[in-house]
Amino acid sequence: MLAQAGVSFSERDLRKEPLSEEEIRGLLKGRPALTLYATRGRQNQELGIEPERLSDDELIAWMAREPRLIRRPTLVVDADLLPQPRQEELERLAKA
Repeated sequence: MLAQAGVSFSERDLRKEPLSEEEIRGLLKGRPALTLYATRGRQNQELGIEPERLSDDELIAWMAREPRLIRRPTLVVDADLLPQPRQEELERLAKA
């Protein structure tokens, strides 16, 4: 949708180039790690993770090790973090 609207952006394949713990912390800017963590993904069950029982540091470490645990898509627009933006948000960005 963004490409069709002519919005310039860059992509990063987290499987090929995972985020480091420092990068994740930079994206979160002090917000809870659950902001970016994919709590409903089946990978939690596969890996035996109960995210609600883990600290922010533990969640960040897991996301750095296993990129599938990061909510997708995640956008950074004007330094604002938008994990899994809703359709309405994408449409607003496409019009901007």
